Amino acid sequence: MLLRVCLLLLILIPGICAETAATLGAAVREMTLDPDACYRVRDLSLQRDDTRIYLTDGFLIFGKPVAGRRVVAIYYAAEPSDDAEMIVRPPNRSERLSLSMATESPNLDEHFRSALFIFTDDTAEEFLKAINDGVPKPNPEMGLAIASRLDSTVRNLCTSFQVRIVLDLLAKQPARGLFYTAITGKTLDNFDFMYDPTLPEESILGRVSNKGILGFDVWTSFQDRKHRQAGEPNREDVIIENYRIDAKLQPDLRLDVITRISARPQQRVSGALAFELAPEMEVTAVKIDGQPVEIYRRESMRANLIGGRTNDPFLVVLAQPLEAGSKHELEFVHSGKVIRPAGNNVFYVAARTNWFPSHGFGFTNFDITFRVPKDLRVVATGDIGEEKEEGDFRIVRRRTSAPVRLAGFNIGAYENAGITRGGFEVQVYANRTVETALQARPNTIVLPPAWTRGTIGRGARVSEVVTNQSGPAPNPQARLRELATEIASSLEWMSTQFGPPPLKTLTASPIPGNFGQGFPGLLYLSTISFLSEKERPANVQTEKQHTFYSEILHAHETAHQWWGNLVTAATYHDEWLMEAFANYSALLILERKKGPKALETTLDEYRAEMRMPSGTGKAAIPVESTGPITWGMRMRTDAPLDPWRIIVYNKGSWILHMLRRRMGDANFLAMLGAIRKRYAYQPFNTDQFRLIAAEFSPKGIPDSTLDNFFDNWVYSTGVPTLECTSSVKGKAPQVQVSVSVRQSGVSEEFGVDVPVEIRVPGQAQPIVKWIRTGPDPATFTLKLKAAPTKVELAPGAGVLAFRK
Repeated sequence: MLLRVCLLLLILIPGICAETAATLGAAVREMTLDPDACYRVRDLSLQRDDTRIYLTDGFLIFGKPVAGRRVVAIYYAAEPSDDAEMIVRPPNRSERLSLSMATESPNLDEHFRSALFIFTDDTAEEFLKAINDGVPKPNPEMGLAIASRLDSTVRNLCTSFQVRIVLDLLAKQPARGLFYTAITGKTLDNFDFMYDPTLPEESILGRVSNKGILGFDVWTSFQDRKHRQAGEPNREDVIIENYRIDAKLQPDLRLDVITRISARPQQRVSGALAFELAPEMEVTAVKIDGQPVEIYRRESMRANLIGGRTNDPFLVVLAQPLEAGSKHELEFVHSGKVIRPAGNNVFYVAARTNWFPSHGFGFTNFDITFRVPKDLRVVATGDIGEEKEEGDFRIVRRRTSAPVRLAGFNIGAYENAGITRGGFEVQVYANRTVETALQARPNTIVLPPAWTRGTIGRGARVSEVVTNQSGPAPNPQARLRELATEIASSLEWMSTQFGPPPLKTLTASPIPGNFGQGFPGLLYLSTISFLSEKERPANVQTEKQHTFYSEILHAHETAHQWWGNLVTAATYHDEWLMEAFANYSALLILERKKGPKALETTLDEYRAEMRMPSGTGKAAIPVESTGPITWGMRMRTDAPLDPWRIIVYNKGSWILHMLRRRMGDANFLAMLGAIRKRYAYQPFNTDQFRLIAAEFSPKGIPDSTLDNFFDNWVYSTGVPTLECTSSVKGKAPQVQVSVSVRQSGVSEEFGVDVPVEIRVPGQAQPIVKWIRTGPDPATFTLKLKAAPTKVELAPGAGVLAFRK
């Protein structure tokens, strides 16, 4: 008998083991509805934190099981009286505002007649228990009718979530499972809701959009109640302790890479591990502790859109669970063309953050070796370990001396200049030529027609075409030494103010385009910033653009060594802090070099951009009114007037400047140093910023907790127009000064504390009175011994406002 059981197990085990990620994925992609699992349902309800779904009356049909689990269901209203309802109540003012702007209501209460559900949590069990408690009978006839209409829709949406479904089926952890629904509402048409306990914000409500590029409009997004009360984000299941990367650039620009990592689970992990990688990179093999394992990688478009991912996820299937605290070595073999030619032997690294597999972005160490054709040079995050030529290749090794979150690289036919200052090394690399887009082009001139005599004696009007060769080609090494000096100076000053950066070597290199990016130890700077002002393209030949490319860009990206690479944003709601800190740090450098007027001129330009209209016609609003600064990337568009850039960079800089004026320079710089000291290698959020800013604010000024300041400038929108008037009665030594401040252009709820300075003859320091603006004029009266020489509202650009 025992022998027969053993033989039976041997027969069954291959069938069980055949349930690989690939077979599960195929089953998901071929999903169909199960007519025998179609039920008439009444008063079914489902709750996911602050979201509730009520299936009041209608039919619910399940998809056929995959690996024994139901992962799909459809609600369908067959009768006119059938109805279902979804209620979402965002937990805070900002998210209620977001939902209101999308749906004209701060809470969602939408009735619907059809919905598709995808789930890997306990949804199926909840539904089936409620159904069984009601003792319903299956209705296969209705099931066949629904399936014939909606099977293709089910397959399409399941395919869009296939990687996540396979991951959860392998892991068998319903508590970390996904719940998603696509609803066709009675008034809002099609929209999506997803509850994903693995995301920093579990609840996401919105709609897939296609405004020239496929994306997802987030109506509201928030953390669940448990994590809000705990005040901490979800913990990563696995910590990556180091990366060892060997990369070889082939002559056709294909990058062949072997990436090895050490991974330590923080909790027991079973089924599979999810990684992300650039879409251009193909993973061909993975080993765990030397043993080959299965890879599963498929497109999951809708899941990526809703989750805000730009990378492709892929699964590394585990042969056995990884126990908490254990240590494992993973090896990835991957290759692809993530480097693009920009012409003239200039290259563009397209996958700067995702050219190697990532599992979260925790702090870790990198040891990177590159092999590139020897006529090229490579720069990367980390200190130079070695650089040598071997045959037709140049070999460069870079190692980080401290943990970092990202590691980037750049490639080019470079010349370089280096400076050592304050214990830090700065290396700046420039291409020998500019990319094609910046190359000087000859001008073709058509001269006016002139009379000539032809061979047959008749006059003819002939246009003469002349090619006028333009001046010499732009020289991308024109500012090489100057840039090295300026970056070294900025790095030294910021180190003095904020504390040391994460790495002692900072390398800057060019990138085609009009932007920059600051990685740990590596800056990407637009080629334009390497050119002298007269060699730059005509469209950037303005004083504002010269200031940006010559003064602000490199200092901003240098500041990211602290803000973004050492202190990091807790969530996307807090990413504005990193950009605002970096940009205002650059403005402090500008002020040191060119004086307060240069800083205030830039702030004036920022304020003017905030007032520019976003949209057209009656729908046009000031771009600043697109949303609060904490919405972050949700506001980003491909439009030339990008609300995300203007609000995060421009308004963010103004917020910091206003805090600086409240605190005074010494306290403000001390606050920045304290943030770096307390939150190095840690996430930092907006409320923690409010608390530390309040700590460094002088005693005795209004709004000591800065609650009102943050409510108006950070969590809301609006730039007021302020008018300050004053009148003087009487003569010395009995003078009465009356001051009034009127506010307009914002909602009645908007009100901020602003200082009024009164300068009196014979007094070195002005009298400062704080007033709070509001829908009614704010006034006060002072008795003085002499008439004031000046009454000024928030001098030194002390408040973000337009003045009458």
